[in-house]
Order: sequence, then C-alpha cells, then structure tokens
Amino acid sequence: MPKITINLLPEEFRLEELKKARFYRVQSIGVGIIMLFIFLSTLTIALRILQSQSIKQVQAKLNTEKEKITNLKTTQGSILLLKNRLTAINQFLGVSSKQVLTYEFINRILPSSVNISSISVNKSGDISLLLDSPDSSSVDELISNLTTGEEAQAKIVNVAIEGLNRGRDGVFRLSLNITTKG
Repeated sequence: MPKITINLLPEEFRLEELKKARFYRVQSIGVGIIMLFIFLSTLTIALRILQSQSIKQVQAKLNTEKEKITNLKTTQGSILLLKNRLTAINQFLGVSSKQVLTYEFINRILPSSVNISSISVNKSGDISLLLDSPDSSSVDELISNLTTGEEAQAKIVNVAIEGLNRGRDGVFRLSLNITTKG
C-alpha cells in the first residue's frame, strides 16, 4: 500500500530549505577542495625538504670525494718523484738499465779495428751507430756478429744499414740503426 504524505509547510519554506541544503553541500565541497589543496601543498613542501636534505648529503659526499682525489693527486706526484729518484739511484749503484746492457753488448761484439764515431741509445734500448773501419772484412765481421749468434738473436730484432761508403782515405764509414727486443 502506498504511503500518503501530507506536507503542511508552505512552499516557500520548502524551497528555502532546499536552497540551504544546496548551499551547505556546495560549502562542504568547497571546504573539502580547500583541505585537499592544503594537504597537497603540505605534501609538496615535505617532499622539497626531503629532496633538499638528500641533495645536501650528496653534495657533502661529493666534496669529500673531491678532497680524496686532491690528496691522491699530491700523493701520486710524490710517488712519481720518488720513483724517478730511485731509478737514478739504481743507475748509480750499478743496477744495469736496458741502455747500459745494450751498450755493453755492442761493445763486446764490435771488432777491434772498428772505431765508433757516434753512438746513441734511446730509452727502449734502440741504437744508432756511426762507425769507421779501415777494411771491409771488419765491416763484414760486425754485420755477421749483429745478425748471427745466439746472444744477437736474443737481443736484436732488426739491423738497418742506413749508409755505407768508402772515403778517399780508404776508410769505410757505416751508419747503422739497431732495433732491440723490448
């Protein structure tokens, strides 16, 4: 059975109550939106504070790493200086370097009649020679000593004759470049 309702209130009062209800609804929605904005802005500020703290921590770590690198650079410079000094001291104490060993080897295999005009040995042990010889047999003996023999084959990679000539005085002049094994 349907309900019967009787509304004895005047129509204006009912309309006014409906307007009030709408106004309260709009007002509560507005308050909710304002509360949402306040919450979001608070959240944004909190995130910004957290990010700034983490950025400060990262910058502090970066600064400490930069200081470590600077300290290591000065340490590296000191170590390099000490290494160079030790190398010089070792050379004076008789510890043979590659250049000394190469020079001694060439001096051993050089025939007695061949005179050295110029010799230069670089850091890797490669040699440039300018030689004088009164006869061709000494030149042949030198070339043979440089290209054959166990010691020569163990130490020499390449022998390049840059120049060979005989002067009016009958002296052979020989220019050699010798590449040694590293």
